[in-house]
Amino acid sequence: MKAENCLRLDIQDLARRKLLGGAFFTWRWSNSYTGEEVGSIGIATTADCVRLNFNSNGEPIHQELRTVRTPCHFGGSRPWWQCPRCWRRVGVLYLRNSSFMCRRCGRVAYASQTEDEMGRAWRKQRKAERQLGENWQRPKGMHRRTFDKLLNVILVCEEQRDAALVRYMVKRFPAFVRR
Repeated sequence: MKAENCLRLDIQDLARRKLLGGAFFTWRWSNSYTGEEVGSIGIATTADCVRLNFNSNGEPIHQELRTVRTPCHFGGSRPWWQCPRCWRRVGVLYLRNSSFMCRRCGRVAYASQTEDEMGRAWRKQRKAERQLGENWQRPKGMHRRTFDKLLNVILVCEEQRDAALVRYMVKRFPAFVRR
């Protein structure tokens, strides 16, 4: 399962909103493209525990998660989840099999971890293209040197994809390779 497709609880999001240590609220997830709600969960927090109430496949689920804190160098402390399966300290828990757990226990991978060479080149090119203007124009205020570097990144990505395609074709259709 890909992390980008899982419902997740990030303890830093809760801490930033000052929802840890004595609060009751409903957390909602929505589709980033459509804005449609894809899930919600009732959360009650205490100093060292978070109680979750939600439905999964029509069944009511009650799960209790422990939180731990580590001291920061300049004062204060940082909250962490304690995975209910392996007890590791983690920042994000993912909903898998009707339970929240860490990436390792839930066998959750990021999409970038499963990409092939061609997928990595496409992702890198899209990242460079987002920094450019429409039709790859240099945005106002961007240095010429930065613009040239971005165009070079795009060119290298296209060359990498071409080379990956040639390697694939040679491997898949060896009879058509000139000797």
